[in-house]
Amino acid sequence: MRLRFRRRRRQVTVVPERVAPDDVTRMAADGRLARVVTTPPPAPRASAGRVRDLLAVLPERPLGHTAATDATAPARPAAAVVLVLDDDRRVLVRGPGVLGRDPSLRAAGIDDDTAHRITLDDPDRLLSRTHLAFGFGAEGSFWVLDADSANGAELHRPGFPSTMLSRGQRTTIRPDDVVVFGGHVLRTEPATALVPETPLD
Repeated sequence: MRLRFRRRRRQVTVVPERVAPDDVTRMAADGRLARVVTTPPPAPRASAGRVRDLLAVLPERPLGHTAATDATAPARPAAAVVLVLDDDRRVLVRGPGVLGRDPSLRAAGIDDDTAHRITLDDPDRLLSRTHLAFGFGAEGSFWVLDADSANGAELHRPGFPSTMLSRGQRTTIRPDDVVVFGGHVLRTEPATALVPETPLD
């Protein structure tokens, strides 16, 4: 009879090894570590008093606003247009105004003493006292509106059918547009095309 003896496996006790920072640096120098990650110390934070001192010396300007911005930003030209009327008048306008046989700024809701008042003849009695009002939009575009006239106003734009202006609603006018109102015709030209004009009333 043959006897078999089993060998007992020796138990291995795992002793955790503590690695000091110097050991990590030495292992990295020997190439046993791929890299050593060094965490920089946190940056010191400014005290509340330091922040107040910095804000006190800053100029009172909105963010993004610098002196260089003031020097280099081009000035926006003042809005202006030449009104070309069918009675051969060419009138330079730089603000709001009204047209009619005896136009009233108040009737058109314009509270500006420097606004334009352009009086037109009315032999056929088709023109309202205050027929049209006009002005400029924020971006400099020129608009007209029917100031609740009796006979209305019609817009003729190349490439489009003619349309009646909505009462009290601003309509942007392009250089090629023609406005027919109360037996008169109005078109516009750039202000650079101005020739000596007839003084305003």
